[in-house]
Amino acid sequence: MFLTKLILGKEDRVKKIVEDKRTREKKDKRKKLDHFHHRLTMDGDTRTEDAMQDLRSLRDAFRQLNVIAPDLNQAMIDEIQERAEELFAQCVSSLEKSLQLWKTADSLASDVAKKPILEQREKLVSEVVGTVEHMSRTLAAVQSITSKPEGDARLQQLRSELDQSLEVAKKVEQRVDSMLNGGSLQNLTQLNKK
Repeated sequence: MFLTKLILGKEDRVKKIVEDKRTREKKDKRKKLDHFHHRLTMDGDTRTEDAMQDLRSLRDAFRQLNVIAPDLNQAMIDEIQERAEELFAQCVSSLEKSLQLWKTADSLASDVAKKPILEQREKLVSEVVGTVEHMSRTLAAVQSITSKPEGDARLQQLRSELDQSLEVAKKVEQRVDSMLNGGSLQNLTQLNKK
């Protein structure tokens, strides 16, 4: 009996330690996002702040799909949630790069030097805003599915659409990465023409 209590007590303590660690990690992530969200005010572009707020709200809503649509295919819901999480991370990364581009442009004196950087930033911000809108439509579509047979086909389509959005977001980010990591002004101008 003593040994059983000792072992079970140890398991409970381990579970509590793991839960406490997860709670701290979530809190740290939330703090970092709050700080980043605040930094987005620097660029004077409310679209970036609004996009960040919308992304956070949409991510929370996607995490609640199990509750919102309990009768739908769980494996499909899990995949949609995973894609939404990936899009969230991709958009946050793009917003970080847009802020970096804004800071670079802000430090330049001439409009000629600023123009290609601000054009690239505009592409990033527009892509994020478009992705937020797409995520919102996807969430609304999932919430409107009422029956399992109809739902499976529609969920498959929505997952494919999220996959396509993720690919586009990755391509945009790759272009910006290549520009930020040693790309010349000429390369930037060529990227803007694509």
